[in-house]
Amino acid sequence: MGAHDVRRAHDTATYLYCLVQARSAPSLRRAPAGLPGAGRVRALDAGGGLWLLAADAPLPRYGAAAIERGLRDLGWVSACAVGHEAVVEHAARAGTVVPMKLFTLFTSDERALAHVRRTRRRIDRIVQRVAERDEWGVRLSLDHARARRGVTARARRGARGATTGTAFLLRRKQEHDAVRALLERARVEADRLYELLARRARDARRSTPAQPPDGVRVLLDAAFLVDERQAAAFRAAVRTEGRRLGAHGLDLTLTGPWPPYTFVTEPA
Repeated sequence: MGAHDVRRAHDTATYLYCLVQARSAPSLRRAPAGLPGAGRVRALDAGGGLWLLAADAPLPRYGAAAIERGLRDLGWVSACAVGHEAVVEHAARAGTVVPMKLFTLFTSDERALAHVRRTRRRIDRIVQRVAERDEWGVRLSLDHARARRGVTARARRGARGATTGTAFLLRRKQEHDAVRALLERARVEADRLYELLARRARDARRSTPAQPPDGVRVLLDAAFLVDERQAAAFRAAVRTEGRRLGAHGLDLTLTGPWPPYTFVTEPA
């Protein structure tokens, strides 16, 4: 390690936002500030049209111990994520972007470039996979409380005319059966939707959805890698499905386009 690296190892590290495949160095004249407290974004030439967008990160704020403390502060993590994503989205205007994970750090620019040289074949495969394609997010959810209220109302109407004890038991059975059938039908719809949209994408990844504590059941949380030229058709297909599923009490949400965060790693 040279003298320059020793100095940097004591005060800053090289923070890596993303890789960009482009004909020329990405313009950084109006680049976002990036991580709070980090230096200005700069481009490192890795050769062959590949550029690293990096910045100096002060170790008192972004060393291993500081990051470990910061991960317990949701506000701090959110501010870092917003800054990171802003640089990645800016870079995507210049060419094919390969986003790095949040808090990707090297001891120096030289170490970052050496890492890219060692993994260049894998990087080139990733660039080829995501070139001229964007990531779109799709989420299908069911408001469980709202659905149960609808089921309860229908069960009460169906139990009219029965005696009090019989009506109660009948209504409870009808509610239980209807909720179970509704959830099963919703799961089937989620599977069908995923397969339908996956056929319109170059790649698709489905994750286990985190369930929010507000009574909403998330049935599908998926990402799709879509050719830029097919984006309008993909959005139209989602809108069509959204109208159809909305009639059954299901909510369909589309987000994007995003840099291909989900697709820079091989499927699990």
